Amino acid sequence: MAELNQKSILDMIKEFRRNWHSLCNSERTTVCGADSMLLALQLSMAENNKQHSGEFTVSLSDVLLTWKYFLHEKLNLPVENMEVIDHYEDIRRIYNDFLKNSNRLDLIEVYKKCGVLISSCENNANISPEY
Repeated sequence: MAELNQKSILDMIKEFRRNWHSLCNSERTTVCGADSMLLALQLSMAENNKQHSGEFTVSLSDVLLTWKYFLHEKLNLPVENMEVIDHYEDIRRIYNDFLKNSNRLDLIEVYKKCGVLISSCENNANISPEY
């Protein structure tokens, strides 16, 4: 069983490397870790505050509250009974624009793209290695 899982992961990696160009806009795409995602969210929130109130600041508690909601939403997890900050849709748009304009993907987008590749690998069991 462990060999099967390891083989499917290796096949997914091969498929991901082969099809990177179809999954991303550029071969020079940067993958953001969780810390970069949080920083991008904080900057997006500060930019949103600047647009609405004139100050380029945001409180840590608001960032963490939004981070929790943001992750649940992006991963399609339940968001019932979770507080959402004012202008959340604007913040989300600013965040997505920042990633797009700086040619970046966050970990959740990579995860989703890998999910597409996993299903592709499962549908195509005869993946031959390319060297």
